[in-house]
Amino acid sequence: MHATTFDSLAVARKLKAAGVEENQAELFAESMREASIVNREDFATKADLAALEARLKAEFKADLASAVNRMTFTTLAALGVLFAALKLF
Repeated sequence: MHATTFDSLAVARKLKAAGVEENQAELFAESMREASIVNREDFATKADLAALEARLKAEFKADLASAVNRMTFTTLAALGVLFAALKLF
């Protein structure tokens, strides 16, 4: 990621040259500089994304295994009922 810089002094000078009062130009330029500061901790890294991917895959596998187990149990139960019903005939 490329770092960006904000030259608040240059902005203040341009604003003053355009007729803005010095204190207002400096306040505006400083406020813009503060607003342009980026906290890199707010961005996900490749390691963060890899960990998330691994966690999601593990959760998906667990959910899939659970669903297969439920379907297998349901199928066996239905077959048991079917065989029991066939014996009645």
